[in-house]
Amino acid sequence: MAFECSDKVISSRVCEYNSEEICAVFLRHFAELGIDKSTFDGKKTVIKPNLVMKKSPEYAATIAPQVLDGLLSALDSFGCKPTIAESPGGVYSAARLEGIYRVCGITDVAEKHGAVLNTDTTWKRMSYEGGRLVKSFNIITPVAEADIIIDLCKLKTHSLTVMSGAVKNLFGTIPGIEKFEAHAAYPEYGDFAAMLCDLCLMLCESKNVIAVTDAVIGMEGSGPTAGTPREFGFISTSQNPFASDLLSARVLGFDEKVTTVAESIKRGLCPEKAEGLILCGDPVPGVENVKPAEGSGGSMKALKFFSRGKIGRFFMPRPVIDTSACRGCGDCVRSCPQKTITLEKTQSGAKAKINASNCIRCYCCQELCPFLAVKIKRNFITETISKIK
Repeated sequence: MAFECSDKVISSRVCEYNSEEICAVFLRHFAELGIDKSTFDGKKTVIKPNLVMKKSPEYAATIAPQVLDGLLSALDSFGCKPTIAESPGGVYSAARLEGIYRVCGITDVAEKHGAVLNTDTTWKRMSYEGGRLVKSFNIITPVAEADIIIDLCKLKTHSLTVMSGAVKNLFGTIPGIEKFEAHAAYPEYGDFAAMLCDLCLMLCESKNVIAVTDAVIGMEGSGPTAGTPREFGFISTSQNPFASDLLSARVLGFDEKVTTVAESIKRGLCPEKAEGLILCGDPVPGVENVKPAEGSGGSMKALKFFSRGKIGRFFMPRPVIDTSACRGCGDCVRSCPQKTITLEKTQSGAKAKINASNCIRCYCCQELCPFLAVKIKRNFITETISKIK
């Protein structure tokens, strides 16, 4: 299946989570995109939501249950009963998935609509000769076997990729701890973005991908899990995840600073500027003064001035442990692709310790810490550069 790089993105202003209103939004978006009952007839459909970790919806780290509720209501009208499948970082087990679905408010919504919550933790190898950097990926079975993927992302800042949107959300189709291996294999920001674009393009060329962005309440600051909820006020739908992210990046004021957007532009997968998009629906104004994640904005500027490799990493913000918040749970130890974090005994109990010399600045530890005990620290030079407008 050849991927047609449509530049059309449908957006609606949505300022509160009301399931019935959101259902109406999706029905309008689908009609505008020519998506109807025939699209789903006889097709295996998977919804891939952003459920990065076990956090309740008010933290805005995961998609809002009301958005899933509205989406499932719209799909009900087409007679479509999808499977909901996610593979967050860390252990990929049925018990962990069930806990995440429950805490994130997904279980009740799925039961209401008769949707299947995936707990199958097998995966399949998918080849992709068109990959610029990666030629094959292990993909969780329900996604690998699907005909249609609804890429339901949450719009957030991100310490590694600057923004988490539709392209980054599909990283969650790689099983469990294999995502940590990908971080270790592609430690440079540009290479990691290229890998994500290869993954997204592989899925777009083998499946019908519909990108949906929950940006009613997103996240700014220490995203994608430890930031602050912020009203962005819209929902968008597109059949091109790359174009969808270009619009989102413009709304947040990040544009091509988003590493995956820059890579998408370079490959011609979306227009060079948001002005080149075919925008339908409600105009979505930019959100002022969105606070980027520590580790994204400053480091991007710094790396334009300084070389890559070991010298470049010196200028990149690094993760540090807030020992007063650390509870010694060991999640960071298990999530570190470099195995550079250890637990050490102290008078107040076990505390995590990072060997900075071996750290690749992937920020997996910060993303997956359930107690917000990993902070991102800039050195003096990077801090100064980050303040240059």
